Amino acid sequence: MASPLEDQGIRTLSQLFHKRALDQDQTPLLAFPRSKNGFTDFERFSGRTLYRFINEAAKCLADRGLPLQVNHHERVVIGVCAPTDLDYLVTIFALIHLGYVPMQISPRLAPNAMVALLKMVQSAEQRSVMVCGTSLAPEKLHSLRQELEVYSLITRDEYDQDVDNDQVHAPPGNVNNIVNSQNRPCIILHSSGSTGLPKPIVYNHRMLLAGAIYGMEATAFITMPFSHALGMMSYVQAFIKRRTAFALSGHVPQTHATVTAALTEAKPGILWTVPYVLKLLSERPEGIEALKNCRVIGCGGSRLPDEVGDLLTSHGVKVGSQFGSTETGLILSSMYRPPEDKLWNYLRPPPHVVPYLRFELVSQGQYECVVLDGHTGKIMSNSDLPEPNSWRTGDLFEPHPVLPNAWKFIARLDDRIGLINGEKVLPLPFESRVRDHPLVKEAVMFGIDQEVPGLLLFRAKDAVPSSSSSRQETLSDDEFLDLVWPTVVHANSQAESFSQVTREMVVVVPESRECPMTDKNSIKRGQVYREFAEEIAAAYKTLVHKKAQSLRLSEAELEEWIVDAVRSRGFAIQDAATDFFSAGMDSLQATHLRAHILRNIDLGGHEEECSAMIAFECGNAGSLASRLYAIRTGNGQGEPSDKSSLSKSTIQMNALIDRYSTFSSSEAKETIPASSNKVVVLTGATGFLGSHILAALIATKSVDKIYVLIRPQHEKTGTAAASSRLAAALKDKGFADLPLDKVICVYHDLTEADHLGIEPAHLYEALKAEVTHIIHCAWAVNFTISLAAFEPQIAGLHNLLSLCMQSKHRVCLQFCSSIGVVQAIQGPAVVPSQAISSLEICGEFGYAQSKFVGERIVESAVKNHGLSAMVLRIGQIVPGRRRGVKLWNPSEAVPLMIRPAIQSEGSIGALPILGPGRDVCDWIEVDTLADTVVQLAGLDAAESVPGSNVFYNLLNPRVFSWEKDLLPALRDTGLVFDILPWQEWLDRLENSSDDLTINPSKKLLGFWKNQRSREGALRFDTTVSEEASSALRQSLCLLDEGFIGQIVEAWKQAS
Repeated sequence: MASPLEDQGIRTLSQLFHKRALDQDQTPLLAFPRSKNGFTDFERFSGRTLYRFINEAAKCLADRGLPLQVNHHERVVIGVCAPTDLDYLVTIFALIHLGYVPMQISPRLAPNAMVALLKMVQSAEQRSVMVCGTSLAPEKLHSLRQELEVYSLITRDEYDQDVDNDQVHAPPGNVNNIVNSQNRPCIILHSSGSTGLPKPIVYNHRMLLAGAIYGMEATAFITMPFSHALGMMSYVQAFIKRRTAFALSGHVPQTHATVTAALTEAKPGILWTVPYVLKLLSERPEGIEALKNCRVIGCGGSRLPDEVGDLLTSHGVKVGSQFGSTETGLILSSMYRPPEDKLWNYLRPPPHVVPYLRFELVSQGQYECVVLDGHTGKIMSNSDLPEPNSWRTGDLFEPHPVLPNAWKFIARLDDRIGLINGEKVLPLPFESRVRDHPLVKEAVMFGIDQEVPGLLLFRAKDAVPSSSSSRQETLSDDEFLDLVWPTVVHANSQAESFSQVTREMVVVVPESRECPMTDKNSIKRGQVYREFAEEIAAAYKTLVHKKAQSLRLSEAELEEWIVDAVRSRGFAIQDAATDFFSAGMDSLQATHLRAHILRNIDLGGHEEECSAMIAFECGNAGSLASRLYAIRTGNGQGEPSDKSSLSKSTIQMNALIDRYSTFSSSEAKETIPASSNKVVVLTGATGFLGSHILAALIATKSVDKIYVLIRPQHEKTGTAAASSRLAAALKDKGFADLPLDKVICVYHDLTEADHLGIEPAHLYEALKAEVTHIIHCAWAVNFTISLAAFEPQIAGLHNLLSLCMQSKHRVCLQFCSSIGVVQAIQGPAVVPSQAISSLEICGEFGYAQSKFVGERIVESAVKNHGLSAMVLRIGQIVPGRRRGVKLWNPSEAVPLMIRPAIQSEGSIGALPILGPGRDVCDWIEVDTLADTVVQLAGLDAAESVPGSNVFYNLLNPRVFSWEKDLLPALRDTGLVFDILPWQEWLDRLENSSDDLTINPSKKLLGFWKNQRSREGALRFDTTVSEEASSALRQSLCLLDEGFIGQIVEAWKQAS
């Protein structure tokens, strides 16, 4: 069916301008300030005048070497870079009139990014041409001229000469070709670059004119540049509806004074703007009054803070929020709601968009908006889920509790800040509340992979403290923060506990430094984190060392203070002997308790001894009080004894085993045997072992499909982004050419019991229906944190076991455990392929304890729920000689011990003798281990029957001696080093240089000092594993065939 415009013969933008030139009604279409720096002296331009400008500008462009394009099949792109004003618009429209495709490029971009964007959309044989405004910085123009042909913008003194000529000519024949032109590219925008390099976004004439669907019969005022998708559509709507579009010149700063005065003069029916401008106008009565005179406000580009929208609504301003993107066009709006509806921040899709929207559950109460193929405004695709050629927006919404199909925007997926304990902070609401303070220009939360979040505060340049007549730049950072702090306190009161920011985690940024922003005035979060990395790191360092308060308490007073502090946090501990973990305290709450201690308790300058998990290390208020008192007094008792630490750890381990060995009865269901078509879910595929297992699975004919679960890094969403991350990781591991046609990459959060955090909910249902095997490799490898910090990993294992129980087929799960589960055995001993009975032989390291807990949970699932699962106890892994790179990760413990022998001046130049209890090396090559895992699962044709045991020790049966075999072999490769007894080596390391670039071993000095000697060798029985796997049976010793020399050479090349 033809649109109303098509019925009028309008299928291109040039045809629209031609039609407006012929209209009898010559209502002005455009109004700009007459003077360059003016903002109220509007000059109005009719359709006929505007069309004359466009024709004359086209002649000027042709005279400069940009002639009419006679081949309408060829796309010739011309870059245009200037602020939005009359000259800019006329030049853009003239280029379209000549058959070119103008690409609007932000003046904020660096020259290399401008050039890269332009070349991205051009063919190799095309001229690279940029049309630039005179306001572009000279150094940028100079850089551009080195790479491109640079022309100046056509100015009014060139295109406004033949003022008496009212003759209206038809558009040139090539752009008037109705059959071909409506689907021909018309104009190119680009993304903001908030998550990386900007990307080009191509609009054809049909998409651009589709904006008429949303047009209102009202005079418009537009504060956005024409290069902003909503701004561009707003101009086009006014042209289509024959209503005047008023605009501020891009040369005039948008302040409260300029926008208020311009609005008062223009008296528009509708204001199209961004949240930043509404915030400015809401701060003074005259701004609010100017907004009240508009019939409706259309706001888009970023999130309007609830406080601003609610304030304006309470004053009678009809605020409407628009949601869309350059890639999708407008898809949600609250502008067209009835007058009595005050829910301005709950957006609804227009009727014609409803069939093409999906909201996919991401986490509890949060849904990602997905645009399906078929929506007129969608011009790009980035996913084939939930349907082919979908666009996953990466934007999170929450539904209205009652109103159907009404959605409130809350954040972007890549805005979420993931703390180290697994909590996810949504920064936008917090930042917008702090940004309401008149002294604050911008507020940016940080804290990715940290224990607590922090806040960067950027000063507003022209704000003046209400209590002072002086400019705010005379304020010190502390004075500035004193004034702003009540606003931060208010933001904290509206935030979840883990999202709250303490005063010491607020960083006041000097006024001379700018916050990186997009053209839409939204934060370039990734760039902020990069540019202010030093300040952020310093804040966390200060958090550890700073003593904010000075309560100097006795041990008894400390005990009472801690009990009160814990109870005030909602934990019903009976007395000082009640175990924190058993009382329900988790790792996040333990972190908060530590922060509370650091803020209030005098620790005698030894705050660094107050470890991150000190609450769990001590276990209860009594032990914690003793520990804190010892830290302050320095009596040598600051560290807990092995015995007390282990007894508390066993309590925590048992509690975790009990908690995560419990499965809902509704989870268990009847399953059917797996078909010959095997579908594998793999975690940890970006890691060393996981990448090799993936390579082995891809080479296995019986495996039809592999779901690779990847943990997000907050920078991107969607299967395409996940696939890119996987490809990059595989390239680093030596698998750049690995075919991935079997592989489906999915972002996940295993800690979320509901759908494992898999974003399209139906994909989780597909997993349940298809999966036959799960190989769980992903686990945090950190030997310095406590057991409690591993609870998210343990919860993830529990949720994968739940997936097995819910699945259609009988699923075989393999859990990659560690030989560390028996690290405290004194030896000599042989560890069988069976369950370990005693928790205490696990030792004191949280990593090993977490693996032990995982083993018990798997064992319980097998015994009590009939699951098919196995525990793979894995030892030291080394590079493989058949597949992948030969570089043994230099940051692992063994390489960190050996690498100083490769360094020259400044290193300790020695390697230790490990003693009889640690001398045996049963290191296994990673490619052999990967093949073994696949064979034990029954996926390999050579070993088609899966192993029948639950426990398997996966170590190399071909062992060698550290002292007698490895150290001489290392010397044979040309390395020169002393050989020292263990304690002497530790002493030399402790007294050596602190420069980690030449002495990397010092990174793990504390870890090695805590290692206990073993009386005899610890051997692992691999008989059961060898019987089930030919790969393990045929494994080679690391020292065979000179392979150790290849590893040393790889280290040398990496040094």
